[in-house]
Amino acid sequence: MDWILDRLLPTYDFRTRYTRRIAAPPDAVWDALHAVTAAEIPITRLLMGIRTAGRSRMSGRLADLVSMPELGRDEGREAVKGQVAKYWRFRATPGPVETNDPAAFTAFAEPGWAKGAMSFQLTPIADGTLLAAETRVQATDPAGRRAFAPYWFLIQAGGAGLIRLELLRAVARRAEAA
Repeated sequence: MDWILDRLLPTYDFRTRYTRRIAAPPDAVWDALHAVTAAEIPITRLLMGIRTAGRSRMSGRLADLVSMPELGRDEGREAVKGQVAKYWRFRATPGPVETNDPAAFTAFAEPGWAKGAMSFQLTPIADGTLLAAETRVQATDPAGRRAFAPYWFLIQAGGAGLIRLELLRAVARRAEAA
């Protein structure tokens, strides 16, 4: 497949990919993905509250809550958000690049940073749609990679996979009920 994510971040240091088969057509899955609310993902709300030490309360549509800028969209097929940041800091420091510019995001190489992108990909299958949630991170240098690695370990151990699986489950519930 020709995914936007593959063009934006073809090489990466860290990656997760979770998938779910959904018994609904791609257009219903796409609509559900963009309509899921924070109320439908209680584990995610709890973990994000812990991550932000209670400074942030999730409410509303999830599509509006993901704080990363949109880097690309192929309507009904893929949506990608991403940013350059120092994620490992207590409050992630945004990078010195206009990250809603896909070309600037891809070209960014200043040492000491990480480029992170999250993609939702829909693939039609015989009995519905395969929805994938893929996250990729590429450090801009070895120091950035060393700084990011413990953070990645902590978020993976702390429930990042649970967050993706909960989101995929919520999308499936919405799409299959439509």
